[in-house]
Amino acid sequence: MKGKVIAVANMKGGVGKTATVIGLAEALAAEGSEVLVIDLDPQANASICLAGSKMLKELIENGHTVDGYLTDRLFRKKDDIEFADCIRTHVSNVYHLNAQLPISLLASSSELRIVERDMLYRLSKSHTDIDWFVDRLHDLLRDQLKRTRKSYDYILFDCAPGISLLTEMSIRLANLVIVPTIPDFLSTYGLQTFCSNLRTGEMAKRTTLEKPKKPYVLVTRLRPINEHRHTVERLENEHLKDKPNFRLFETQIPERAAIAEALGKVDSWPSFSQKWKDTAGILESLSNETREALHGARS
Repeated sequence: MKGKVIAVANMKGGVGKTATVIGLAEALAAEGSEVLVIDLDPQANASICLAGSKMLKELIENGHTVDGYLTDRLFRKKDDIEFADCIRTHVSNVYHLNAQLPISLLASSSELRIVERDMLYRLSKSHTDIDWFVDRLHDLLRDQLKRTRKSYDYILFDCAPGISLLTEMSIRLANLVIVPTIPDFLSTYGLQTFCSNLRTGEMAKRTTLEKPKKPYVLVTRLRPINEHRHTVERLENEHLKDKPNFRLFETQIPERAAIAEALGKVDSWPSFSQKWKDTAGILESLSNETREALHGARS
């Protein structure tokens, strides 16, 4: 089935979500897959990394962003507008085998935070039941994904830190949930809770929506220090329990200056391998594991 949906999420910020989305999207695209990135973070970091400031400014001004789409559909009642109207194709400036990477983008902007706030404000003013609204939003996003996924092999959601309505929807609609985490005490402190809450917590018990798939934890920003090594060992032990709250990728993303450089420069890059340097092979391993997880090669 085309259009496998991947949500990259974590309660904690600064753990490498956007780096994971960009690196994985480009690794999948380098292997010939058509990839769509949907940016659900008001910081719009994935959008700026892929589109650059000039293109993103144009998308925002034309309302061709996630927040623009939601405003038109939910508040302006423009029922004929589709995801496809807001998606910018061929945004990547990276090449592989002399071909531009086939990556498209549904961008975000800082207005997304205001749109989400307005959703809750209008709910409270209208005394509308929140479960009814959640169901409506879920059906809207599910319908748009059903239409959109026909054109792509993979759709990646870059979720904002925490659990917003949009993050919850993307997690529930995803075929695979990836949770990037730095292997230290603070970054993994709430990891078990995050991985189990939507599946077995109170939120899961009161909703009629799909139960999310068991997430895959991805170790990021790994450094050769004792704390990181011991934390990875603990994650591996948790992963091997009879009923773990998460699965664990074998691939681990190291702390590398090349990653920050790759994300920080949005000018044209000659090739995927030149952009990511010594992490290109690691990203290829991650894309292989991701495909295995999605297509049933891993339990």
